[in-house]
Amino acid sequence: MAEALSDDDKSDSIDSVVPADKEEATDDDSGEGDIINSAKKIRASDLSYEKVNVFSDGKCAEEEAVNYNNFKWTCCKINDTEQGTKKYYKCNFKRGSNCPAKIYLLFHANNFEVTLFQAIIQHDHTTESEQIGIRIELKNVIVKLFQNGYTTPKAILSELDKLKIIQPKASQIASFLATLRKKLYGPAQISLNYIKNWCIGKSIVPNDPDECFVANYYIKDDDDDPLFRLFVTTRNLIKNCLNSNHICADATYKLIWQGYPVLIVGTTDKQCAFHPFGIALCINEKTSDFEFMFKSVQLTVEKLYNISYCPIILVADASGAITNGFINVFNVVEKRIMCWFHVTKNIDTQLNAIKDKKK
Repeated sequence: MAEALSDDDKSDSIDSVVPADKEEATDDDSGEGDIINSAKKIRASDLSYEKVNVFSDGKCAEEEAVNYNNFKWTCCKINDTEQGTKKYYKCNFKRGSNCPAKIYLLFHANNFEVTLFQAIIQHDHTTESEQIGIRIELKNVIVKLFQNGYTTPKAILSELDKLKIIQPKASQIASFLATLRKKLYGPAQISLNYIKNWCIGKSIVPNDPDECFVANYYIKDDDDDPLFRLFVTTRNLIKNCLNSNHICADATYKLIWQGYPVLIVGTTDKQCAFHPFGIALCINEKTSDFEFMFKSVQLTVEKLYNISYCPIILVADASGAITNGFINVFNVVEKRIMCWFHVTKNIDTQLNAIKDKKK
């Protein structure tokens, strides 16, 4: 390794005696990861450099530079000089660190060689990096607020103000909430492959009678005609089938999943209380979708209790898809009962359409 010299040394020879080059800094030198092309000298630092290695091509030199002496180096600027192009690197042992150590590669203007220079200064890895983003303690507070129903940045900022806690930016809270929701509920946009893997993982019938599982599913991964159907239930819910001979079925838009309606199936007792068997998630509300739901109920009862479930009464609205799906699975429907809610709703609609109430 050549001995470092001061600026007073006027030697121009790089191969024989290497002068201690002064670093040519720019105003953007502090920007991490920024690549700056500048031939104009704005100021000079006190760093002196010494020659440590010569490479025959630039590719080998850059591969050596990023891991020089087993440290991590990041390119921070590029300067064009009379000697050639100088590519500067700074030690980046930790994000936000201020280690003063630097190196640079000199791509010679008069040949294809590349020389590696190292700043004559010791590494300093004792400085703690500045906290970036929301502090961990504050994240825990935000999680508790989220669990208590404060799910928007505005609501959380209001609560933090009441707690006399220093408030982060609303954009930081929004970003953290997006990450939190993804961790708790999965990605916002779900692919068919994700649904398939989730169904496979939930297909095992658990011992806990109140833990949900996927009793049946069908997924068609086709770009032209994608399709998915899945039926979710629990042991206690499916047990409601054992003492019932009538089924209530409908699709509801009050409960939706990924923009699709949820199909509900169950029965009622003598007090007209509804007891669900489970829910089905489907893309459509066609005969095949309701047929899938009814078949899933039948197969699950047979699997868990080894009995053939065959109800004879259907309670639903006037949807032909529900009726046809019921008949396709259970072969017969002795009674087809119209849901009274839909009857009264249709009557009210007709009455409200009458302009002259006296007639």
